[in-house]
Amino acid sequence: MSISTNPWVWIMGIGMVSLFSFIYKENAAYRFFEHVFVGAAAGYFLQMNYVNILDRAWIPLVAKGRYSLLIPIFLGLLLYTRFFKRYAWLSRWATSFMIGIGVGISSFGMINAQLIRQASAAMMPFLVKDKLGVILWTRSANNTLMILGTLSVLVYFFFSYTPKGPVKEVTHFGRWVMMLTFGVAFGNVVMGRISLLLGAFERIFGTWLGLL
Repeated sequence: MSISTNPWVWIMGIGMVSLFSFIYKENAAYRFFEHVFVGAAAGYFLQMNYVNILDRAWIPLVAKGRYSLLIPIFLGLLLYTRFFKRYAWLSRWATSFMIGIGVGISSFGMINAQLIRQASAAMMPFLVKDKLGVILWTRSANNTLMILGTLSVLVYFFFSYTPKGPVKEVTHFGRWVMMLTFGVAFGNVVMGRISLLLGAFERIFGTWLGLL
């Protein structure tokens, strides 16, 4: 491969190298491309919001006669009353509506994903058979370990009494389960960041410089 002749690729490469230069120390090149990134992001989101207003509000209202959209449009306009001290209290109606909708959606998602789905996964049969009637001990062992881990973590967070005897050992097991879970979660985060770093190196040394 040869070095790229695309000017946009050069801008990308120089920008990424300039941003990585912050690892050594802050400099003018880093600050310049930092401002470019923030400005480009602000312009992009401004354009996206303008397109969303046209596609989801103005065009359906005017061209398709969906007058029910007047309610969210009115609530959205109330948000801008924050810029006028005399009428700033009107923005509380739209803000409270948005917070209520957000709490409702997030509550359903959390309960469904973190409670119902996990409870149903823990209720899988201990012994699983294949089409020939052979017991799959691996899946059964995994399910048993998951149930024991879930119950031990729940016992660990039961603060109504001081655990003693066998219950205390269960809480210790629950602590180890949480430590392993947090370790795996941290490892996944590190792997994700390393993947982003490798992708950046591939663009610099491959797409831009043509060394890969």
